[in-house]
Amino acid sequence: MRRYVFLVVIAFTVTACSQAQVLRDPTPAVSGGMVWTKLLDEGPWAKSYNFQIFSIDGRLLMFHPDGTWQSSTGKAWVKMPLSNAINNHAFLDYVQFKGAVYGLGYFDGNIEQFTFRPDIFRTSDFQKWETISTSSNLPKRFFYRPFVFKDKIWIIGGEDKATKFGDIWNSADGITWTKRREAAGFGKRSGSQIVELNGTLYLLNNDVWSSTDGLDWKLVTNEIVKGEEIFGYTAIVFDGKIWLLGCNRNGRFASEVLASGDGKTWTAERAPWSPRGGIAAVVFDNKIYMTGGKYGGTPDQVEFIYSNDLWTLGKE
Repeated sequence: MRRYVFLVVIAFTVTACSQAQVLRDPTPAVSGGMVWTKLLDEGPWAKSYNFQIFSIDGRLLMFHPDGTWQSSTGKAWVKMPLSNAINNHAFLDYVQFKGAVYGLGYFDGNIEQFTFRPDIFRTSDFQKWETISTSSNLPKRFFYRPFVFKDKIWIIGGEDKATKFGDIWNSADGITWTKRREAAGFGKRSGSQIVELNGTLYLLNNDVWSSTDGLDWKLVTNEIVKGEEIFGYTAIVFDGKIWLLGCNRNGRFASEVLASGDGKTWTAERAPWSPRGGIAAVVFDNKIYMTGGKYGGTPDQVEFIYSNDLWTLGKE
């Protein structure tokens, strides 16, 4: 779940990860011709977690709690005038849709006491927000990850202060939402990551479910890592695989990444960056770009450590 503490990971020979570790070797980890490269020790945005990065029109756009930055190279960044419309990134997300970025809802506060509004924001020039609705029927919930599939924005599960949900909604415009399933087969859950690989959707928590239509789901595996509970990662599709960046395993952190070509069989490899979870990641210029995240809150690392370094994963 997104309100939990998270970690980081990268994939190719399954290794146990029950202890918090920081890989000190500065040499990038190489897997199947892929190499991690540090582009920036520190980005111009503040150290934080649970924010987002998009690839739009040949540039990177960083949607951060403190504002928006853009870059065409990943090295030099310029702050944009675009503000943070949804407010608390730990609870709600932006989504890229039809050449624009939509902000679904407004959230202020914490899980115990908060203000939620069903406002829908949109920007296509990335200079200013247009409020396209203040009275949408956006489901009143948080800790879900909106995604785009078959020309619609989709919401699966999530939670509010009282309960978790197992329903499925979609919308063609971000304003009018239709409930397509009351109770999906995977049950009530929040914090799910959903990605599309080769025309199939994969819903990932500690288990994996797949669907070809977004409505009917079948179990792929009930454990991504046998005997271990993982959560808090960011899922992304790259080089014909699903990559899980930043996994909390049994409440402990390690610098690893998991990858799979089918959602069932996963491999893992240690990565050259520090433990973290709740990272921002996107595919741009045939590489994964990742930044942000935090780790801590464990017996061996009580204080939280936040990141704003920037790394890429790509061919040598």
